[in-house]
Amino acid sequence: MKNKLIIICLLLFTHSIAQKETPLNNPIYDNQSYHFGFTIGLSQNKFQIEYSDFFLHQESFEQVLSKYTSGFNVGIIMDFRISNRANIRLTPSFNFTDQKIYYLNNNIESLQPNGNTGVSNFEIPIYLKYRSDRINNGRSYLLLGSSFIIDMSSIEKLSQTTNIKFSKFNYSIDIGFGVDIYFAYFKFSPEIKYCYGLKNILINQDNIYSEALQRLSTRAILISLTFE
Repeated sequence: MKNKLIIICLLLFTHSIAQKETPLNNPIYDNQSYHFGFTIGLSQNKFQIEYSDFFLHQESFEQVLSKYTSGFNVGIIMDFRISNRANIRLTPSFNFTDQKIYYLNNNIESLQPNGNTGVSNFEIPIYLKYRSDRINNGRSYLLLGSSFIIDMSSIEKLSQTTNIKFSKFNYSIDIGFGVDIYFAYFKFSPEIKYCYGLKNILINQDNIYSEALQRLSTRAILISLTFE
């Protein structure tokens, strides 16, 4: 519900800035061949779970669930103009989040992996940014691209014994939209993205927790603010 409300607010804001003609701020901003900026945001992350045949026959737990967990994202922006409407952008960033799986039996939760499950992902997204016509000091856009993801925290966990382990590497297809808002000396953009993980990041550990699962892939919603 919260995400739907944010999307509606973005659409209403875009509509409102188009209704009244105002002086243009920084009218030649989009003529630059390249520019830089930074981004900060909040994410909601979870696993898409596929069960194995073993899960159907075991009696150790009744359900295996993943819940959305919050994260924090910060990164830099490198944007390259390829036409009046299209840009290529790289946004290398860190996403600090958590990854947990809930094993339920008789309404009792067993959390895996146990202990510290904090994750520090280094992400290298590359996007095609396709922009609408500029109306006054606003311009909406779409993002389409992919991300390569490295779990930096997994280096510290190599010596730990856990019932569930995840691959150090991942990649995703990302899609999103936002609104460029032009000010006198910079551009501000609220945006929202959905990230669809493509890789099975589950590493089999030959135990009931791991063998109950056939596949784990990531899903994430990222709401961010960019300053360029």
